[in-house]
Amino acid sequence: MSDSKPLSILVIEDNLINQKLAATLFKRIGHEVDVALNGKIGVELFKEKPYDLILMDIQMPVMTGIEASMYIRKFEKENRTKKPTVIIAVTTFNYPLDKENCLNAGMNDHISKPYKPIDLLTTVARHFSHFVIPDNM
Repeated sequence: MSDSKPLSILVIEDNLINQKLAATLFKRIGHEVDVALNGKIGVELFKEKPYDLILMDIQMPVMTGIEASMYIRKFEKENRTKKPTVIIAVTTFNYPLDKENCLNAGMNDHISKPYKPIDLLTTVARHFSHFVIPDNM
């Protein structure tokens, strides 16, 4: 990861394979990763610890990604968070209305599953000037 600052990342995803893929990718390049099985657990983790980045699945049991994102943005506003957490929707829904719904819920970006690791890293890099994509990607 060179000398850039590691990101603190929360992966909110109900699919265990998708959790492992995202967590392994970011841990391998030196970032800190926590995982939540649904939006409700993700919101609770978010309230306990600041994150630089949240990778948010949209369709989950208990609390959807849209609901969780709206709650996170409300929490940040109520607590006067200086720098809002970057939230990237990671979803199989790829229609223009789906992306619009994600952005309207307060998410910063959108990437469709399945994705190539380089595409996810490139999406993240758009939001962090110090984020380094390894040459071997």
